[in-house]
Amino acid sequence: MTLTFYISDDGRIITSPYPKNEKTRFCLAEKTSKGTLITEFDERSEVVNQIYSNSTDYEKALLEYLNANDRRAVLSGNYNGVVLNAKCRRCGSFGLKRSLDSKAPSEITDVPVIPLFVCKSCSSLHYSLTDDYLLALVDCRKELFEKDELDQIHGDLKGSVKLLQEYIIRIFASKKVSRIRIE
Repeated sequence: MTLTFYISDDGRIITSPYPKNEKTRFCLAEKTSKGTLITEFDERSEVVNQIYSNSTDYEKALLEYLNANDRRAVLSGNYNGVVLNAKCRRCGSFGLKRSLDSKAPSEITDVPVIPLFVCKSCSSLHYSLTDDYLLALVDCRKELFEKDELDQIHGDLKGSVKLLQEYIIRIFASKKVSRIRIE
């Protein structure tokens, strides 16, 4: 697979859209202070996977993640961040921007497990948690779960995802962080 990489002035790489499992995806790679953060999005800009690599060669890490053998780099200084066309639950305006886009990649030291977005109008926080991302999180971050929890999740995948979503809703509701709803 050959992809086009668009490289921003601050060093972020965003890919052209590509097909994956009969869906459309795109990726963002950022060379952080400690390694590489790769975030995969669906066609609506919702996070479907996020991995952290200790590699400082973020182009190579992205190619490996995508199982791509070739890329065409295009320098493009007009990266404006990943924006969801979703309504803010607080002020009602559209356009939620990924919270990590408020920092230069080299300043990113901590990456939240649950992706956060901020309203461009009122700055209220929102979280995005797709079922795809939750399943990827369970698969790659097994240390977050007890063995019996993992057994239960794999035994009843659909029911477990629903239960995990409900737990997360309660946690974020107590912090007054709303879940993103894309209509």
